[in-house]
Amino acid sequence: MEKRILEGIVARAGGNCAVAVIGPPQCGKSAVLRALAAGCGAVCGEDGSFAVRLESGELSVAECASDMPEGCRAALLVTSDGSFGGPRARLEAEEEGIAQKLTAAGIPFLILVNGADPDSADCEGVRAGAEAKWGAALALNAESGCDAEEVFSALVLCFPPLRLDLVLPDWLAALPEDSKPAADILARVRAAAPSIRTLRGCASLADAFADGELVCESCETDAETGKAVCRFAAKEGAFYRVLSEECGEEIADDLHLMAYVRSLREAKRFYDRFGKAFAAAESGGYAVVQPDAEAQLLPPELLRKGAKCGVRLRADAPSYHVVRVDVHSDVSPITGEGEQGEQLARNMLDCYERDADAFWNTDMFGRTFRDMVCDGLREKTVPLDARDKLRRALVRIVNEGKGGVLCILL
Repeated sequence: MEKRILEGIVARAGGNCAVAVIGPPQCGKSAVLRALAAGCGAVCGEDGSFAVRLESGELSVAECASDMPEGCRAALLVTSDGSFGGPRARLEAEEEGIAQKLTAAGIPFLILVNGADPDSADCEGVRAGAEAKWGAALALNAESGCDAEEVFSALVLCFPPLRLDLVLPDWLAALPEDSKPAADILARVRAAAPSIRTLRGCASLADAFADGELVCESCETDAETGKAVCRFAAKEGAFYRVLSEECGEEIADDLHLMAYVRSLREAKRFYDRFGKAFAAAESGGYAVVQPDAEAQLLPPELLRKGAKCGVRLRADAPSYHVVRVDVHSDVSPITGEGEQGEQLARNMLDCYERDADAFWNTDMFGRTFRDMVCDGLREKTVPLDARDKLRRALVRIVNEGKGGVLCILL
């Protein structure tokens, strides 16, 4: 038997671990104890108990009655499929009472179903039912011996997990926490968490993602630390489905992805150069994109001023001035004449007070109030015949203005 399994149990128990072999009478507790002692290479005492000393502590295993002994840290609940100990109905009631006590005390336990034929359908049915209800169960014939390594390996996985790590595909780390995929993962984990009571149960996390975009590839547990690591991979096509949602474009495969990235090349260049200016204009009203290094260097000119002589060096380069212009629009739909028109106008104002969104979505003559005012905003612009004049005036302000007043006539 591998020593690390017993060391794992001792480590989880804090240095020393007393394991109780407990269960209804006549179900084979003594036979289980002898088989485990043989499997661990230990010698049973007069009372049938045995202990294995390890560097990090001691593992002692002893048979007890239906009540838990003092200092019990884990338990093997021995029951039967009815071939030992009496009718199955009575045994089931007794084992349930013991299991409830163990659960209430927070003691991890493994159910051992002792049967004359552990491979029979009846014995397997009892074992499966016990496992579904309490988390873990093994079937055996105690008189024929039992696999101590299998029993203790299963027992150590009955301890509660202290930490559960989810290893997700790397590309998910680029998404914000409030994104749809991240929210879906957290919701599934929170829904499954209450049912994960043992290290062994961590593997059931895979069921929580059965209909999602991820699949659990493996679940590794460390008995000594109580840590479980579940590794997930994306199902086929999940990456492109999430990518399409994030980009707002249909990206079905590598070909579409490459085409989309190339289409963003010019957009990124534009943003890298002008993005900060637009952001500054949004907050401060004005921003400028300074000329870049690729200026047009003009031929030098001889310059005379009186008796002095020099050379004028010149360069031209485009700069971009971003100005935030606050546009206003007002629309005054006529509601009618006289008292009836006034009442209709007051009803509109009352509608706004009750529900502003409903008011702006009110339809009048086939258009909503929101459409009316927004169309007015879009119509406000510099007239075509004045745009060049405005540009030339701005050029003069930038190149010649020194804080004076400049009057612009359009």
